[in-house]
Amino acid sequence: MAPRLSVIVATLGRDTLRRALRSAAAQPLLAGDEVLVVGDGEHIERAAGEFGFRYVRCPVGGDFGYSERQYAMPFASGTHLLFLDDDDCYTPGAFAAIRQVIVANPGKPLMFRMVAPWGQTLWVEPAIRIANHGGSQFVVPNDPESLGRWGTRYEGDFDFCVSTLAHYPEGALVWNETVIYVCRPGGAAGSIALP
Repeated sequence: MAPRLSVIVATLGRDTLRRALRSAAAQPLLAGDEVLVVGDGEHIERAAGEFGFRYVRCPVGGDFGYSERQYAMPFASGTHLLFLDDDDCYTPGAFAAIRQVIVANPGKPLMFRMVAPWGQTLWVEPAIRIANHGGSQFVVPNDPESLGRWGTRYEGDFDFCVSTLAHYPEGALVWNETVIYVCRPGGAAGSIALP
């Protein structure tokens, strides 16, 4: 069965939301893929509707979008979960690359690379540690019993990675060098071509 991607976008409805959604809409979205825009407000619902994406109303958690991500995961129907911050973007071809790696590594969690706001490509080395990766590089099978919990601290995405990987055998995580994501594009990362 072909992978079906569920992209969860937690948002306060910032000005950058449409740019983030445009980067997802520019990917080849296949049958069964979905983008869930999670937040609280009519302006967020309108933005989701502009792209034909699903709006999931959720009270504001006040913890960097981690409560919203936790809330939205049970609504996802895809085979794999992806997470997009509302001020970030996917790189062109990201979803096609993700699908290839999923097919080659069935049932495994995946860690791709991203460009940080200061222009550095992360991960630096294939190691689970704070400041080496983010939650938006982490692509996981949508198996509720194997999903961890998002923390409420700034490093809550790290907490999700660690608690999810605790459900898998050691060495199950697949590290892939493809850059799928740009954090807060425009500064040092501004040379990446985006939709």
